Amino acid sequence: MELTPLEILKINLNESQYPVFTDEELNNLLAVNDNNVLKASWRGCLMKANTDKKIKVGPIEVENADPDYWNNLAAMYQADYLQEQANLNPSKATGYKTSMRRADGC
Repeated sequence: MELTPLEILKINLNESQYPVFTDEELNNLLAVNDNNVLKASWRGCLMKANTDKKIKVGPIEVENADPDYWNNLAAMYQADYLQEQANLNPSKATGYKTSMRRADGC
């Protein structure tokens, strides 16, 4: 059975242990990030890093992980996303320019 992008995003954001987002919010997160799971995971982790330490909904109180956990996870997904983009666009120049052109075009 193949997982849907929404299910993968839930796993990446550890939603089973630290539920923060609704399914609608996760679908919107995917939509605004070009339906790219890695990019949405990266941005979702950054959003979770900025949430309160404890989230209370009615009588239920859920403790959030340390912001460093989410920031480290976000950095991992960012690196994976950037590597994926580099693999998709190998002709795109990266790194430093080794030569310069004159401003007057000559």
